[in-house]
Amino acid sequence: MHKTFYASGFLYRPKSAQILLQQVVNKLSGSSSWSIVCGINKKEERAHSAFQRIIYEVLKIKLKSDLIYPVYDYFHNGDNMLHYVFYAEVDEKQTFKTSKDSNFSWFAFKQIPKLVCNTQTKQDIVVADRVIKLKIRETQAKNVYPKEINQ
Repeated sequence: MHKTFYASGFLYRPKSAQILLQQVVNKLSGSSSWSIVCGINKKEERAHSAFQRIIYEVLKIKLKSDLIYPVYDYFHNGDNMLHYVFYAEVDEKQTFKTSKDSNFSWFAFKQIPKLVCNTQTKQDIVVADRVIKLKIRETQAKNVYPKEINQ
């Protein structure tokens, strides 16, 4: 049986510690809010692959599989389905095509509290920030204490 889920996330630039968010305009109200890129999986598609495909469909970027990292997953009661969150490291600060319904912009983590986002988006970004900082600390520890960490 096919299990439907959401796969979502953002691009992350380690050099500037910025993330790419999508500003979506509500067609009915005309209001807008910032969010992470999100989509639904296809039949038999795993979460990692779904995120990779969704980023390609939305941003026209082919992500290398080894540069995609899981953040966490949770059951979203409102949507009644699992939600997987990822981030993908990219080197270049790219600009993306804007449309009447959507806009993309790079932000530092410290800017997120000032943005208009729903509560779940802010939670996903806070958790991702912690995961990224942990990865950085672990990498730095391996460089400082290579023998102790690798034993």
